[in-house]
Amino acid sequence: MATFSAYSSTSHHLTSDHHLTMFAVVNGPRMAPTVQRAAAPSMANIDHHDDIWGLPAKEEIFNKFNPAAPRDYNNFNPFERNDEGQMCDKNGCFPGQDAGYMPPNRPDVSWDIQQANNVKMELLKADPKFSMTGQTGNWKKGWKDNLGPPGLSN
Repeated sequence: MATFSAYSSTSHHLTSDHHLTMFAVVNGPRMAPTVQRAAAPSMANIDHHDDIWGLPAKEEIFNKFNPAAPRDYNNFNPFERNDEGQMCDKNGCFPGQDAGYMPPNRPDVSWDIQQANNVKMELLKADPKFSMTGQTGNWKKGWKDNLGPPGLSN
């Protein structure tokens, strides 16, 4: 009875040690490579405002805003507009300019609510940091170039 050999008579024959090594390489434990990812930059958390980007959430962010500190996803003036007149989202990102822009959940507005908001806005506008410009915390093109993408959750 003839036997089949995968090796021709002119090829090198593997020893049993080689077969064992090959078996171990092919059938050894498969472990996923270790991948280290940079932590996503933290963002302003407005969960306690039901994730609604309304005046109460904006006031909270504004009160924490430090114009002298570098602008980031936590330190920005939510009332500041970019060079296109747009208002930012809850991360300080602007539509059409920042890849990290996420359309915010907007509050319901009625005539009465808007009138009350207008009164609050006049009080906020009296704060010098409301209209301050030229500070490191103010918006400028490229402000987020070295921040990485905003996180997916707050």
